[in-house]
Amino acid sequence: MIYQGLFNILDLYINESEVFYKSIDNFFQKSISNIKFNKKDLEDSLNNMEKSLTKTLLELGFSEEDIKNKFFDPSLNINSDEKNYLNSSFELYDKKISPLIYEAFLEKIIDYLVDSSVAPLILQLKSKGILPFEVIMEIQRLKNLLENDPEKTANLKKYINIRNKIIKKFSQNKCEIESLENIQDPQDKLQLIYMIYRIINFFNLERMFEFTKIKKYLKDNINEWLQSVPLVTLRNPDLYFCGLYLSKALHIEIDVEKVEKFLLETYSEIIDEFDAAIIEDTDQIYYFFKSIELINMNLSEKKLDQLIKADASFFEKHYLMNLETSQLVVILKLYNILGLIDKIDKQKINAIIEEIDRRITPEGILQYKDGIVSSEATYYVLFSSYMEDTLDKLKDHEILNSVVSRIYRNLEITDFCTDTNYDLVSEIFYSCECLKLFNCIESKEMIYHMAKYLFPNEILKNGLFNKNIDRVTTKFRHYKVNKSTGDTIF
Repeated sequence: MIYQGLFNILDLYINESEVFYKSIDNFFQKSISNIKFNKKDLEDSLNNMEKSLTKTLLELGFSEEDIKNKFFDPSLNINSDEKNYLNSSFELYDKKISPLIYEAFLEKIIDYLVDSSVAPLILQLKSKGILPFEVIMEIQRLKNLLENDPEKTANLKKYINIRNKIIKKFSQNKCEIESLENIQDPQDKLQLIYMIYRIINFFNLERMFEFTKIKKYLKDNINEWLQSVPLVTLRNPDLYFCGLYLSKALHIEIDVEKVEKFLLETYSEIIDEFDAAIIEDTDQIYYFFKSIELINMNLSEKKLDQLIKADASFFEKHYLMNLETSQLVVILKLYNILGLIDKIDKQKINAIIEEIDRRITPEGILQYKDGIVSSEATYYVLFSSYMEDTLDKLKDHEILNSVVSRIYRNLEITDFCTDTNYDLVSEIFYSCECLKLFNCIESKEMIYHMAKYLFPNEILKNGLFNKNIDRVTTKFRHYKVNKSTGDTIF
């Protein structure tokens, strides 16, 4: 997912990208023409195709690890709808495998820009006719520009190495991470497991871990984890939400009636305790809404009104200035999810936006008015700007540089062997979520952020941003971000 923005920049830069995709198709369609296709067993057909393509990619010079990572991608799972329209080896290749193949080649081109050890593979692709001459010339021009700009070269190297750094950290600590599944008290570990799982899922690393114990725990101990905890924050999600999220992600059957009853009781407790729950208890309300969404539970309009009501006093400057930046954004996000953003008094909405804007400083995005820079605040302000169509106001801030630096620093000091620091893991998670926004929003503002941080200024001046991203001709996958919820759209 962190390559999508790079692919877009490369595609905008290379004028002959369509020729490149066509060359790849021509080469691999020869490789799959002799593969036996069995519509009754598409998984077997896909497996045979993967074996054949693996052999071909190895011969070209791709590493076994690179290929394995690509073919473990969850997008290769065949769903029931696809079984109806996949009728040949070529369709199977075109719909399921070709986007991953394009991405594998694009990743190697990006690696080549900063790593000369990739040159033999590039030469092999040239000799096989996969890399057309005109494309090679454009890539070489970009490589020359980078060689004359050591700072941008270092930035690009650092950025593309994030996934490897995450994989190395998590694989070296596999046993320690899996030992967290020995849950005695859910309040002690379940939230941490949730955060770690989200990072694992972000980089498609599920195959590295068993999750056997956590699956059994979730299935057998619903009474332990189906409870709320005090001091719920966005860094410290409510316990029952973590259990519900992991249960769904790991395909654990749960007693939905029991969960619905619990959530209705939780609703009543919230209403009884707060006059303006959406302001006074924002984070708990947020995880409550996310939980009812997970189990497809509906609340009546009357009940919703009770949760989101708040009089004008709660939107005064002296009150809002004491709230976390991420909390301010989540209030707007909840109004947006519920379709109420245009029905709430505009003065209330503007008061929140103005307070959020005060947290955007030259040093970074602050979690409190006079607080520290945080990845959590950065993510929510980025998302808020996306939600409100105001990304342009962040154009002059060095946000991506801050996000990448924080990932490296927090990975360096995170220790899974002793008492794992929950806040560090949370910061890594929110940094990754920031990268998702930079890559998957696919607006000119986000492309500009990435190009400015990762590439020489010359490419910003050559009309790159006069072009639009063409999702039809660009053959790699285009993940998107839901403008209301922030969820990834695959």
